[in-house]
Amino acid sequence: MSQLLLDRVADDVVAALETGLAPAGEHSRLYEDLGLDSLMLMQLVHLLQERRPALGELPLDDLAHHLADVGALTALLRTTTATAATAAATAGADAGAGAGAGGTLPERAA
Repeated sequence: MSQLLLDRVADDVVAALETGLAPAGEHSRLYEDLGLDSLMLMQLVHLLQERRPALGELPLDDLAHHLADVGALTALLRTTTATAATAAATAGADAGAGAGAGGTLPERAA
């Protein structure tokens, strides 16, 4: 796991908690160790989306029910970012492939 990404996600978690505690570690449990609640989760999601626009909309239900610790959150963000980047690259390639000679779309038969 990238230590830089883990550190940034941990910092975002601490910012959402607004506790002033030392940064969370990879194995810090969001609910049990850090005291994350539903409002803090919404603040965290907003902060993550604001700082990382490439993520797009994060699945709040998945975050609420399937994340055990900071490492799991980091892994989900890495997967989400990779999926978004792949989708954007595919969309760009598809748009370019649809253009004919000279970069224009082929004319439709009347």
